[in-house]
Amino acid sequence: MVRTKTRARTYEEKWPNGAPSVRLGPKGRIVSNNLIFKDHTSKPALMSWNSTAAKCPLPPLSSWVYYMVHPDVPRDFDGCALHDGLTDGSSNYVDKRFRYEFFFLPGATAEECHAHYRGEMEARGTLWRQVRKVERAMKLKKQDSGEQEERPAGEETPDDLYTLCGQYFTSDQDDTIDSHLPGLFWPVRDEDCYFVGYRGYFFMYTDAEIETRGADGEARHVYLVRFDPIPVEWGEDEIPTFDPMQHPVHSEQIKVRDPNPGKDSLGDWMESTKCAFWEQVASQATSDALELGWESW
Repeated sequence: MVRTKTRARTYEEKWPNGAPSVRLGPKGRIVSNNLIFKDHTSKPALMSWNSTAAKCPLPPLSSWVYYMVHPDVPRDFDGCALHDGLTDGSSNYVDKRFRYEFFFLPGATAEECHAHYRGEMEARGTLWRQVRKVERAMKLKKQDSGEQEERPAGEETPDDLYTLCGQYFTSDQDDTIDSHLPGLFWPVRDEDCYFVGYRGYFFMYTDAEIETRGADGEARHVYLVRFDPIPVEWGEDEIPTFDPMQHPVHSEQIKVRDPNPGKDSLGDWMESTKCAFWEQVASQATSDALELGWESW
């Protein structure tokens, strides 16, 4: 078949009776969801996430974790508003793919927060537990509807990733755990950690004030804490300026905002790290779970 060029139709030729009227639906309203829960030490913690138009009982699997270490910091705040204020001007949209968890450890050091994080993960497992659970449910749904599952040859399955993560956390190998809380993130692919240099990380918020909008947000202090370093192969003549293996738990202050896009502010750092394999899988699993009608994990 030979494709020939045709004259573009005029406005009158395309719509002789006038252009059709298009009615746009109402703009989606962003709603904050805040849930108080108990951590593995039975102390209250806060989980927050954004949703559109209505309350959404199912929190996303992808997460950012904050440790609130000031003794006088309030515990009854909107976690979405706090996070959005800290990242305003850096993140280009309100992210509904992530949830935010806030743990309260007054006066804790980075090492103490790290110990708590590991304990929380041992108790709840990682997100790969829920990813596998969703994958199995979607597989049964497709079988019931007569659909054939198609997966590229050699592609890792959620079971493969779940087993791999079980090498780090025994809780991910324990199918008797019945927790409705989503697991914490844990990248199993080293390439997901290339930018960070560590497999795990969280943030420490050291102020008592929680107002993060406008100039108030710029005055807040946030620290990036990274742990479980990834071994790096250095060249024979290469002298590293910073070797993660020498700093198993590394804490550094991170700028809350920067007027210049692309700088190392909190929001820019999150934008640079979240487009990883683990986040893509977690977001797809969350979408599938909502399609299945789940209201808890």
